[in-house]
Amino acid sequence: MRTTGTRRNLSRSITAGALTTLLFSVALWAATPTASTPLKELGDLLIGRWMADVTWAVDYPGLGKKGEKVIGFDVWKWTTDGAALECDWLLGATSGRTVMWWDASAKQIKTLDVDSGGNWAQGTITKQGSKWVWATAGSFADGRKVEYQSEMTFSDHGGGRVNAGATILSGVRNEFRDVFKRVTT
Repeated sequence: MRTTGTRRNLSRSITAGALTTLLFSVALWAATPTASTPLKELGDLLIGRWMADVTWAVDYPGLGKKGEKVIGFDVWKWTTDGAALECDWLLGATSGRTVMWWDASAKQIKTLDVDSGGNWAQGTITKQGSKWVWATAGSFADGRKVEYQSEMTFSDHGGGRVNAGATILSGVRNEFRDVFKRVTT
């Protein structure tokens, strides 16, 4: 009797383990999109953890003052279903989140950014040659309207990334160049 109970428990454990492994494998497979879209291409470049070296281009409510240098990191990953990219970031004493998705009807990448200072922007990303061009607009927590125009490029076989462009307030371009180094994939 004791042997039968042990076999039954062992059989249940093996079945539960196999089911868990199968479900985990399916979840991992589903987390990476299989469709060939610009989002998939950009995601393959971004996925992982990056160290950041940033100088604020303007005074950002709740974030920092123009010219202030901050270091931090961002972590890019696919959403559970693989339909969107998400990034959680920390720069200095502030944090934020970026979400990107492929808009099939517009045939472009859409993005939404929000940070702990109450600032936000939304817009589009397109690929032009080897550059990823961002055009976003939103507002700061103090009510000022803001636009961003930038280009993202990758170097060092995907180990480096530069976001360069301008933060535009009241028609005035404030240039920036943020540098990132990949830490993990």
